[in-house]
Amino acid sequence: MKHTYNNNPEYTEVFTSKVHNISLYMPKDVANGYHMSRYVAAGAQNIYAAGGATKQLLETMMDKMLELCNDEKNVQHLRTDIATLANNIKYRLKYPVDEDCALRMGAIYTFTDGEDPDQTDDFWTNKKLAWAKGDATQNIAPDPELYRFFLTTGIASTPAWKELSDTLTDTNYFKTRQQNLNAITPQR
Repeated sequence: MKHTYNNNPEYTEVFTSKVHNISLYMPKDVANGYHMSRYVAAGAQNIYAAGGATKQLLETMMDKMLELCNDEKNVQHLRTDIATLANNIKYRLKYPVDEDCALRMGAIYTFTDGEDPDQTDDFWTNKKLAWAKGDATQNIAPDPELYRFFLTTGIASTPAWKELSDTLTDTNYFKTRQQNLNAITPQR
């Protein structure tokens, strides 16, 4: 069954991408219009957002720590490098709002033609993220307006970030956060 939302009275168009010629929709009745699977996916995304670090990121950092511990040639820098990685994790926990978490939340709460509103599918979520961020491997151009839309929608839809609303009004938050994270990440 092909799902279409244009001219469907239950949905409202919330964004049109001029770059990709696609429209995104949300239920007109946001309080009751989402299927439970969307709330489950959003809840899982909120858990990641609350930690400021994704499972993948933490796994990568732990792998790096183990690699450092097993590298006998690197013994003299071991404590410094592990301390740097630990500080990086602590920083992420203190400044948790991550762009990718917000983008993903925005993608979860929107639909595009062909997408089933009664289930959340990583295929569609990742496709919408690729439209926003671009994907050179799939020859998909980035759409800065869609990126901004997902970011704004995602931040507003993430309960874990409600108490950070003052912080998030700082337009340099993401730039400063990324610069600080780069500064405390080992560069070997």
